[in-house]
Amino acid sequence: MEFALIAFWLLVYYVLALAGLPVATALFPRFPDRGGSFALPAALTVVTIVTYWLGQFAFTTVTVVAAIAVFASISVLLTRRDLELDLRGYAEAMAVFTVAFCFLVFIRAIDPAIHATGGEKFLDFGLLQSLMRAPALPPEDMWFAGEPVRYYYGGHLVAAILTKLTGTLPQFSYNLALAGFYGMLVTTAYGLAGAIADRHGTPRRLASVLAAFFVGFAANVFTPMRLLAWTFPRSLVEAIATPLEMDPADVPLAPTEFHYWDASRVMVGTISEFPFFAYLNGDLHAHMMGQPFLLFVAALGYVVYRSDVRWRRVLVFGALPPVVAFVSTVSSWSFPTALGVVWLSLTFADEHPATLVPGGERITGGGSVVVREFRKIATAMAITLVVGVLSLVWAAPFVANVLLGAAGSRSIAFFPDRSSLVEILIVHGAFIALFALYLGSHVRWRDREAAQVGVLGGLLVVAGWQGGIAAIALVAPLLVAGWVLLRLDTDLDFETVLLIGGAGLVLLVEFVYVQDNAISGRFNTAFKVYMQVWVLWAVAGGVALARLLTDAAPDQLSGTLLTPRQWMAVFATFLLLSTSVYGVFALGQHVGSDNVIHRADDPTLDGMAFIWTVHAGEAGAIEWLGAREGRPHIVSAPGKPYQWGSPASSLTGLPTVLGWYQERIYRGDAAYEERKRNVELIYSADWPARARLLDEYDVQYIYYGPRERDWYGRSTFSNYPGVEPAHRSGSVTIYRVNQTVIDRQTDVPG
Repeated sequence: MEFALIAFWLLVYYVLALAGLPVATALFPRFPDRGGSFALPAALTVVTIVTYWLGQFAFTTVTVVAAIAVFASISVLLTRRDLELDLRGYAEAMAVFTVAFCFLVFIRAIDPAIHATGGEKFLDFGLLQSLMRAPALPPEDMWFAGEPVRYYYGGHLVAAILTKLTGTLPQFSYNLALAGFYGMLVTTAYGLAGAIADRHGTPRRLASVLAAFFVGFAANVFTPMRLLAWTFPRSLVEAIATPLEMDPADVPLAPTEFHYWDASRVMVGTISEFPFFAYLNGDLHAHMMGQPFLLFVAALGYVVYRSDVRWRRVLVFGALPPVVAFVSTVSSWSFPTALGVVWLSLTFADEHPATLVPGGERITGGGSVVVREFRKIATAMAITLVVGVLSLVWAAPFVANVLLGAAGSRSIAFFPDRSSLVEILIVHGAFIALFALYLGSHVRWRDREAAQVGVLGGLLVVAGWQGGIAAIALVAPLLVAGWVLLRLDTDLDFETVLLIGGAGLVLLVEFVYVQDNAISGRFNTAFKVYMQVWVLWAVAGGVALARLLTDAAPDQLSGTLLTPRQWMAVFATFLLLSTSVYGVFALGQHVGSDNVIHRADDPTLDGMAFIWTVHAGEAGAIEWLGAREGRPHIVSAPGKPYQWGSPASSLTGLPTVLGWYQERIYRGDAAYEERKRNVELIYSADWPARARLLDEYDVQYIYYGPRERDWYGRSTFSNYPGVEPAHRSGSVTIYRVNQTVIDRQTDVPG
């Protein structure tokens, strides 16, 4: 186990967070920890933005050091403004980060392998390796030689910055960076929930711990439902099995039959991930890395929600655009959600959003309630649009290369397959029950507001039931009730804004989705958006549950066998136990199962160590290629998704002519098929055609291993001029291509 390396990375995280403390304190002066929970994401955001722009010219360790110097200068300037740095709050945040970081390090040390199955680790590690080889940004696509990547790589850039800064080998930094993102996610949820609860007068650490639990360990109720299904009537089991497209006999689950994968595949036709599953699975994937920075945006939104006008202008038009831009480079799926959080923060802010605009005070009053509400919504939307445009300016190179480049293969589509009642209850039911109880406890049931909320909610339930849209019946009432109660000056706060935001996302994917050529329907949309819903609702849920446990409980519980507080304790216990069942079983399986590459008695964070035992025939060749300097192009058989394919490019970052099938998504069918045909010609055509294509793609190494042998037959490369064996080991021969000789042959007329 690499304990010294782990300690070193922790130290680097501590130092970066300490350097980021002045920036976080300036942004979050009213938070109970004065921004300590957001010091690390603040530091990494600024350093990565500066690196990103400098990296357009050169991306080296010197570039990273220069970016850190710029950031340090900003921090020093801020410390001269008499900021009150809360070192105790910083220490508390770092303690939370350390616990979460070490927890995930423990998980990854048991099975650190960067393998091809069960996720997209080959894509993630290939991007990291490509960035480490890139002389400038954007990096060259390791699966489409000669072209820049068309994938949002901002999170991988963070990992590459940390790799360069620490001088760590990428096969180790992959897992250490993954643990860092998990630590930031838990810490930012902890800090934001604590800040919201503190304003309520609710014990902030209780809310913080609950939010950290929901975001870092909790899961949907698929596992406990199946474990208890043997007690259900057969009719109920059949009612559950039908919408899930399961055999009723397969619904009841014996503890020995548990598999961690199943709970993420509840909804038919898509994926319903939650953070703990994703991090346990171990992909360094964009939709995971974007979540702590989405909570960073949410925290900035909370400051907008509660701050004075002067500071709000600086924050909205100065700080938010680059942060939202950075979120878009980490995960473009989070970009609209980040803007949505900004819009909701402005819409429900203590001050009218029009006060952000010079002379806007003139439109803050007058008119009916509906007119005033419309003005707030429209004004907030207009300001959010400005923030979005400024964000695109901040991310201009990324927009030009990735977003616009991939736009041709994507379109907005409407009315996908709908989620069933059973699916929504399993995936979101725990949060729905919590929020229904929480909002219900803030309705003054004898006042007119109860009638307003009740009538609207009832109409939505009926409409959803009659229209066959379960989300309308279950989720829309939460959105409407939250919106109305916030406007009625109840003691609800930003947790309800996050509740509304998550509910809006759940409803959105029932009607609108992004269609691409990856897979039909809303598969990718629900997959990426549901992770964001979980993160927003985890923070809201932590505050809501803490308030239910400590504040006035619902009046309707009075006079029963238990006191209101005892009822709340029973509910909280049931909620926490039901959402933790998956985590307990999954962790136990991960530690005790034999179906992992590295056992607990051989812990390591080396993500490539498994190759020498599982793919020993190719390990030596991959290691030899990995030691090559620069970005020499290679050619190898195209890789099939989620299988051991294109290992030479994925594990080294060397660009191959064509890699995994995902390039069809990024480039389109025509470009993918053309390269696929050309790769086949390189391995099997007559020599003039081979020479022409080797020259066209500037191939310097030909990888000839088991897949190439199976697909294209026996090699005859050594018979051709300009091609000679450069390395042989195991089942692989690597040929070196002398481009000077090849050029002379292709220049000959005829």
